[in-house]
This record gives sequence, C-alpha cells and structure tokens, in this order.
Amino acid sequence: KPDNTFAMYNLAVVYQDLGKTESAEKLYQDVLKITEDTFSRINLAGIFYSRGNQGEAYQQLETATNKNPDSAHPLSILGEFKEREGKLAEAEQKYLKALSVDSRHALTHHRLGRLYLKREKYAQGIEHLKQASILEEENPVYLQTLAAEYERTGDYIEAINYFERASVLQPDQLEIYVKLGDLYKKKTMFQQALSRYWSALSLKNDDPYTHRSVLEIYKILAEREKEQLETLEGQSSFAHNP
Repeated sequence: KPDNTFAMYNLAVVYQDLGKTESAEKLYQDVLKITEDTFSRINLAGIFYSRGNQGEAYQQLETATNKNPDSAHPLSILGEFKEREGKLAEAEQKYLKALSVDSRHALTHHRLGRLYLKREKYAQGIEHLKQASILEEENPVYLQTLAAEYERTGDYIEAINYFERASVLQPDQLEIYVKLGDLYKKKTMFQQALSRYWSALSLKNDDPYTHRSVLEIYKILAEREKEQLETLEGQSSFAHNP
C-alpha cells in the first residue's frame, strides 16, 4: 500500500474495532478507489456481513478472490461465512480451495481442522490442526484447539504437551494452568499438578476451585504416605518376629 492508503487502512481498522463501522466502511471504500487491496475488501465484507447484508459481503469476497487469485484469505473467509450459516459442505470446499491456492495458510488449516472435528472426521481434523500449529508455532490458539481435542479423546499426555506449549506463550492465562493441573492430576502426576495449580494461584490467589484441587492432592499424598508407613511398620515387625 502506498503510504497514504496504508494510513487510511490502519485508521479504518481502528474505527472498525471501536464499532464505528460507517466511518470504517467509507475509508475502506476510499482505499479501494486508489488501489486494489485484499484486506480492505475482506474487512469491508466483514462489516456488510455483520449488518446481515450477506449478498454484498459475498460480492466483496468474490471480487477479492478474482482480483487476487494468489491469496488464500478471501476464500478462507468465504468458508468461514458459509460455516457460520451451517453450510458445512460448502465451507469445506472453500477451505480446500484456499489451501490449493496456498497450502501454507495456517488459519485455513485451523478452520478446516475445526470443521472436520465438527463433522466428526477426527483424523483429518487433527491433521489440519497440527499443520496450523507447525506453520505458526507461536500461535497459542492453535495449540489450545489441539490440546482440547486430545483431552476430549482421552489422550491426556498429548493434551498436556500442547497446553504446556500454550502456557509458555501465554504465561498470564489462568485457565491454562488450571487445565494443566487437572490433566496432571488425572494422570496421577501430583507434583506436576501442584506446580501448575500454584502457578494459577499466583495469578488469582482466591480461586476456590484451585484451592480445593490443591487440598485434594495433599489429602491423596497424605493417605499414600500413611499407607507406606503402615507397610513399612508391617515389614519391620515381620522382620523382628520370624
């Protein structure tokens, strides 16, 4: 984008984020009078779509697709809009078409992966979600989506792996530490569970669920210790009384 259109585009994004969609729309239109800009069209489509003007939204995305045939973005957004409307087969086709344009478009892999999970095509879903996380290793959303799917299928070790990676990228996310604590607890890895729960409490020290979880683990550990002592006492009395 030439400098002036770059400034106009950025201002339009700010207006859109603030909910001033009419001002944003006018600026995007002004940018498009000067230059064909994919993201201005996509954002304009988003404004129309949010107003319920789907026809105009689709028109903008079709134009963006035709004028920028090497960009996967407009096709990917088309897929997302179709998915929102419950047209899952159409959405899948749009996502696949986007990936045929750019096989390294991480967001489309993520969207398609989630769509496959929704359609109960679990192996394909995992495959595309993994691809997204490989292409954008620093994206915690992709890691958390994968982690949640592994948790759902009962593969807690894989879930832990992806939640741990997400926690490094989002060290202030209470929910991730609590989730990790819960998963470690399910695997009876109590020291690791305590460590994650304490991290959660360092962010929110009055969280009742986390306090309760920590107490439950201490109770389990105390019971274990008691059993071990009783076993040892039994063994020593056996040794004294052959």
